[in-house]
Amino acid sequence: MSKEHLQIERPINNGVMSQNIILLSLAAALLIPTLGVSITNVALPALSHSFNAPLSAVNWVVIAYLVAVTSLVLGAGALSDKFGRKKMMLTGIVIFFGTSLLCALSTKVWILIFARFLQGAGAALILSSTIALAGTLLPKNKTGLAMGLMGTTAAIGTSLGPVLGGMTLAVLSWPFIFWLLAILAGLAFVLCSNGIPDEHVSTLNPKRFDSLGTILLTGTCLFYALAMTSSDLLITLTSVSFLALSFGLFTIFVYSQKKLSSPLIKLSILENKLRNRTLIASIFVNAIAMSTLVIGPYYLTYALGMSTATVGIIMSIGPFIAALSGYPSGKLVDKYSVNPILLLGLCLVILGTLSFAYLPVKFGLYGYIASLLVLSFGRQLFLASHHTFVMHSISDEDKGLASGVINLCKNFGLMTGASLMGGIFGFFLHVKHVSDATTQQLNAAFSTTFIISSIIVLLSLVSLFLTSKQKALSQ
Repeated sequence: MSKEHLQIERPINNGVMSQNIILLSLAAALLIPTLGVSITNVALPALSHSFNAPLSAVNWVVIAYLVAVTSLVLGAGALSDKFGRKKMMLTGIVIFFGTSLLCALSTKVWILIFARFLQGAGAALILSSTIALAGTLLPKNKTGLAMGLMGTTAAIGTSLGPVLGGMTLAVLSWPFIFWLLAILAGLAFVLCSNGIPDEHVSTLNPKRFDSLGTILLTGTCLFYALAMTSSDLLITLTSVSFLALSFGLFTIFVYSQKKLSSPLIKLSILENKLRNRTLIASIFVNAIAMSTLVIGPYYLTYALGMSTATVGIIMSIGPFIAALSGYPSGKLVDKYSVNPILLLGLCLVILGTLSFAYLPVKFGLYGYIASLLVLSFGRQLFLASHHTFVMHSISDEDKGLASGVINLCKNFGLMTGASLMGGIFGFFLHVKHVSDATTQQLNAAFSTTFIISSIIVLLSLVSLFLTSKQKALSQ
């Protein structure tokens, strides 16, 4: 008895104009979820005032979105492999559009948090499909270029978010931030509907959607986020309990994946030791990048005495450099292959992280900016080469799953950077409020946090280097 199974074939030849339209459409789709990550941060004080809610509750407007994206992106990748990547991407944009309207119309903070979680679900569908479509619809020798452009688009979305949010709040109220997201989602839907070609599919052996695995992974990420956002990180009984629950659910999740015929994630995808180590490295790299956005404002404000306006400008430098370097990073991968660019990117990330540990303390603002430039460029080199390697090492039918794994690691890194690295900084600060810390305490905590970060990435680099000597990354 025949069953249905989705198989997507790489087009033999797309003209240059067609390839450019595809890239533009994918970039427009990717811009929506990346804006969703950063555009609400600037509105948190306004939301706290509007809902008369404590900041700890309002923070979940951001956290709920990240939890949804992180926990659901694997399931979204599996759905895109089963039903079609273009179809799932368009579905994600529709969900994002509808939940943006719900966010704008929210009258209670818990409604807004719930709507943001649903919005994150739509974002997960978009994210899991865009990278997979880029790896499937474009020629293999253009994959690095496409991944570089995706990195540039993500960086643009991250940098534009606070700017658009701030400009909107300057003249309008917070709901208009979500009206803006709804408008952009509508435009992206029109562009992607017409600019991305339909996929060629055949019907044999359909996969079942792993709902149990999705629930377990969601619980894992939720309790992890609760543990990381609890006060006195890793010290209070509440934090330890949440971490234990997170670890327990993850253990059950892994066990369930071994038993199911159609798991959320094929554990065989984790049998490639080299690919696993690049994925782990991506978690650390993204955590460090997010930590600069979380710790940086405190250091710039209280240690270097910068005004709020100046801090905002400085914080935009990293995403701006990342946006500029994403495209050339992809070109370098296509020209020189994955292996040297990936290792070079990690070396620059280590150099940038170490620079954060020492240069701002010694040279102030100039040292901070120099460190940011090195770290941002190194991260883009790493991401372009890492995404290209993962896509080339996976069969076409599992590219949606691979895209989901990439985004899972990325968002898990962002969650870790926003919570754990901030916790480390606070732990070494030895004060309850950052404003009470002396310049010496701020310098010491800032340097220690980035020294620890650089050691972690250095271990990843050594591990990758030793593994790559056994098997070339470019294979």
